[in-house]
Amino acid sequence: MRPLLLLFCYLKVATAFVSASRGGVAPSSTSLAGGYDATIGADPKTPIQFFVLPGNTCPYVQRTHITLHELGLPYDVTEVTGMPKPDWYLKINPRGKVPAIRVPTADYAVIYESAICNEFLCDYATFRQQKQTLMPMDPFMRARIRLLNDHCDNVFSKTQFTYLMNKDEVKDEEMCNEMEEALRMYEDALVESKGPYLLGEDFTIADLHLLPFIQRLTITLKHWKGYELPTDKFPKLVEWVQFCLERDSVKASAMTREKTIEVYSRFVEADYSFGGLNKNK
Repeated sequence: MRPLLLLFCYLKVATAFVSASRGGVAPSSTSLAGGYDATIGADPKTPIQFFVLPGNTCPYVQRTHITLHELGLPYDVTEVTGMPKPDWYLKINPRGKVPAIRVPTADYAVIYESAICNEFLCDYATFRQQKQTLMPMDPFMRARIRLLNDHCDNVFSKTQFTYLMNKDEVKDEEMCNEMEEALRMYEDALVESKGPYLLGEDFTIADLHLLPFIQRLTITLKHWKGYELPTDKFPKLVEWVQFCLERDSVKASAMTREKTIEVYSRFVEADYSFGGLNKNK
């Protein structure tokens, strides 16, 4: 009786099994808003449980959302609400971050951090004897992807959010130049690969790792800084953005321009740190 009483008191559960197909079908979501274990609201036969923030607002979640759609893996979505994160979620991911995925059929194995989740999902698809090109088997290509992704996480994204959040107009030009210098790596990669994607003809983890941040850049920096990616400096990168935005997986996982501005307005007003990416702090 006690578990049922707690469930009644603390949870609002709406769950739906999702068979995501290649090309991306928008999933239904499971919303758990209380302090009880999420397994109560999850189908134990679901191959993958995907834990997210509500409203497609997180770029890290979007990476894994795109991966799941591209691979066509069946999954179930659970929206994690509240700050701090509820106890049931901290049992799943002690860091309290999203995304995280859990595999009920593998003794509820848990994987978190978007880059690790995405590589796991590619390996999982390959293990299921499913052909996939998001993460190539070639060790040199895999290393190239990881280097590009490391540059995004440790160089580019810091310059992006530091420029966006800067309130001293005197520093804007310097910060813009630093961001463009960080973006040069991607322009060079596209020139070298001959595109349309960062490693050539195939859309890979390198593309989906970067894209959520570039999507937000094109909207937020135009809105607050009047900045657009200059086509004379980044002709290949501008083309790459358009190629990526046409993919069904990206359309299914992205915020609208209006929603992006609404969400980032709160960040700008609060001088948000973006987990340390805003170096104005």
